[in-house]
Amino acid sequence: MIYSTHTFELSLIISTDNFYKWKDKAFKKAKDNYRVYYDKDDICHDEAFKDEGVKIEYHKNKYKKKVKLIINPTELLGGDDVKKLWKPNNDNIRKLLRKLKEYIDRYFDSKYKLNDFKLTRIDFTVNINVGDKNVSAYIKVLRNIGKVKGFSPKYDKSNKKINSDLSFDLEGNSNGVEFTAYDKETQSKRKAAKGILRVEVRLKKQKAISKYTDETITSKQIKNLTANSRNIFLDTFTDIVPYGIYYKKKEAVQVIEDNISQKKHKEKMLRLIELIPKKKSLYLAQKEMNDRNIDKIMAMFAEINVSPVTISKRHNIEFLKNLYSYLLAE
Repeated sequence: MIYSTHTFELSLIISTDNFYKWKDKAFKKAKDNYRVYYDKDDICHDEAFKDEGVKIEYHKNKYKKKVKLIINPTELLGGDDVKKLWKPNNDNIRKLLRKLKEYIDRYFDSKYKLNDFKLTRIDFTVNINVGDKNVSAYIKVLRNIGKVKGFSPKYDKSNKKINSDLSFDLEGNSNGVEFTAYDKETQSKRKAAKGILRVEVRLKKQKAISKYTDETITSKQIKNLTANSRNIFLDTFTDIVPYGIYYKKKEAVQVIEDNISQKKHKEKMLRLIELIPKKKSLYLAQKEMNDRNIDKIMAMFAEINVSPVTISKRHNIEFLKNLYSYLLAE
């Protein structure tokens, strides 16, 4: 499994004069060459290097003027993140930083350097090939996890723009971390992504970034974080997604009955399975149980390879493989 840094965002606060200088220059260069446009949020997008994995944005508000660079490392290194994500190693991290410095120098006529920018977001991702018939099934069962400790659903259920069959999205309450799992084919509109469940962990605040690196120099932050992609991704994934095969409730109960001999443990496990759909949340079900040994109960589910989160009765699928069987594969 390839654990990759999929996107990172660099931000630079500049003076009002320089903001308009570079933005006007972008419009001037864009004539007949590439698109520069505003979106509904009054953000100016410069697509000079879009096809090479670098997007440039000009953010204007009353108090601050910012330039942001949105970088896709796979594309910057000449790859295709649908077909295959880049796998960070010492050589290609150095190459990534070198190429990024070259783009910044070229675009800003050497006025600004990479380390003038601040790392304000970084995303870690995996492409899990679960088969074209299983992507929506996994998303549905992941949505049954519901609210997680430290996280809340990112989108309100009444938000009609969000198709619940296509993604499961959580936002950290205060930790600056986001988690999402989605159908890559639908998102990318490319057949090459058929069967891919894309899962991403995003660090979107400085405290989230500083949790994983003591460095303050941007290039060194990028180097440290990308080299640690696997551990950072799994750190959040394991907090959210319980270990085990997904069964319908009846089958999950049967596996517990067959494999757990101690009555007290068995009763607690069965109660958790009952509570999750009622509370519509693994975390709220655990709170309802008010058991100080809840971690031990979760460990017992993992030992018999059963997820306490079950497949809904109305879903026409009997079971789904343990997602960790993909993630931990060599």
